[in-house]
Amino acid sequence: MAKARSFSIYLLKSDFASPDRALKSDHVLKEVTAADGWPTFLASRDLNAPWWQYYFGITDAVRQGFAGAIVFVEASGRTFALTFGHTAHNLRDEAYEYDFGLRTTLNAVEPGEIRNTDELDPSTSRRRRTQLPEHADLTYFDFDGDSSVLRSLTGAIRPEYRALFSHATGASNLRVSAKQPRAELPALLGSIYEVYRKTTYTTAFPDANNIQPVRDPSVLDKLNDQLLESVATRDEALVLTIPELVSFQDDFEVSFAGVGRSELYSDVSLDGYFGYVTAGGAVVAELSLDDLRRHKLNVVDANQVTRATYSIYRSLVFETTLEDLDGTFHLSEGTWYRVADDYLATLTEYLEPVFAAVQLPARTAASEYAYNDGQLVPHWPGSVLLDTSNTSPEGQTAVEPCDVARVEGNDLVLTHVKLGVKASDLSHLFNQGVTSIELLSGDGAARERLKKLVRQRDAEFDVTPIDELSFRVEYVIVTKKDAGLGPAALPLFSRISLRRAHRTLTNMRVPVRAMLAGDEVEVTTKAKRRKPRTRSAPGGGDGDR
Repeated sequence: MAKARSFSIYLLKSDFASPDRALKSDHVLKEVTAADGWPTFLASRDLNAPWWQYYFGITDAVRQGFAGAIVFVEASGRTFALTFGHTAHNLRDEAYEYDFGLRTTLNAVEPGEIRNTDELDPSTSRRRRTQLPEHADLTYFDFDGDSSVLRSLTGAIRPEYRALFSHATGASNLRVSAKQPRAELPALLGSIYEVYRKTTYTTAFPDANNIQPVRDPSVLDKLNDQLLESVATRDEALVLTIPELVSFQDDFEVSFAGVGRSELYSDVSLDGYFGYVTAGGAVVAELSLDDLRRHKLNVVDANQVTRATYSIYRSLVFETTLEDLDGTFHLSEGTWYRVADDYLATLTEYLEPVFAAVQLPARTAASEYAYNDGQLVPHWPGSVLLDTSNTSPEGQTAVEPCDVARVEGNDLVLTHVKLGVKASDLSHLFNQGVTSIELLSGDGAARERLKKLVRQRDAEFDVTPIDELSFRVEYVIVTKKDAGLGPAALPLFSRISLRRAHRTLTNMRVPVRAMLAGDEVEVTTKAKRRKPRTRSAPGGGDGDR
């Protein structure tokens, strides 16, 4: 019986079909020729002693090495890159089809035989990996097709494809186990390409198709022009993030590359990147698409070793619209996604009544706390400041009841405030409103703590609504955008988060409304410390995604 072998397969875009186009210019792979004439590039490292041998004083010989390869194979008029070991980071981010692995897998697997999923919430860049002990359909993975992008999926193969491969995992690349000998590899890749081109996934996994990748080059050009304009103007809707799952149990910092030496940064931010660009003598407003793809975001561990490298372009999260095309477009992990107008219309119709046309003081205070204390509390006579307070049981995660509380009619109004329309911040804001009500509704001790908090600030504060569980939730979003935009002022995925929070709270019979307030404060950037010299980890980079 033939032995099954694992392959990690990338489908190269037509413009990047040759190795010299597909590989990064600074790769250090060694070019060789495989038996069938396929271009092959090797990565290897001599055997070295690991750091922990010296650390623990181990005298026995301990050696570790690294080996990997990228093999380029043509089939069905396309070029495939087969990667082995941690070598995929040597491929240009823009060289391969990002939907190849996932779409092929969705077409090939049984809908009720899913074992593992990876999801991305573009609003927060939150990544979640879910694995079940038994095969199940997508609903068992709590996948929310309205607000999440399915990044990876593993499942059992449909009977008609089992002769090709025994199992498949799809992300940007396709990971399969196959028994075909080397001579049959082009035929296998051609058959896999035909599976990729099918549209079975649109009916087999309809919930996974609310958000679709954009493939038209002319549309992509327009979207990238919009992106560059937002970079030049430092649009507050633009976000920089690490575009993969990261273990936050390990200490790490980030640095940048592309315009000279970088400092180390404790967190990922556009302010850091813009500061790095400016310090390197470049002009942010003149950055090109090639610059964004050439400039790098590096993840550096506690030993000053660069563990992963991503292009700035792939690390940007952005949302925009085009005048001549319907829909909203969202950039995440180097891929543009389009959301259909009918879905947007349904979302807008739902949210417009949630937004109230209320005149609130425009923010002039430096911080959110100062805005709450110095502007919102005076705006609502009889209100109290609860920003940074806590109603959760002792020893448990702190739960802030709200930022500002007041009594209107028979209700206690809990107002939650957020500066700016960054999607991840707004998602946290909306979830905070739900979490606070869930705790106050279900925990008498939490209600007693809330009464104590408000009475400490105002001895005459009416706590009757707390005893009667009569609550209302308000969200105040401070933005430089026009308050008349209503829900359109929020990023798409923030609107989805607000609708989810609104549904949850109204099901609990808690009224909800959202309000926009102006922002008259300019943002400044803090200086960072100088970055020491770093070195790359063996094989380094993105790994086989």
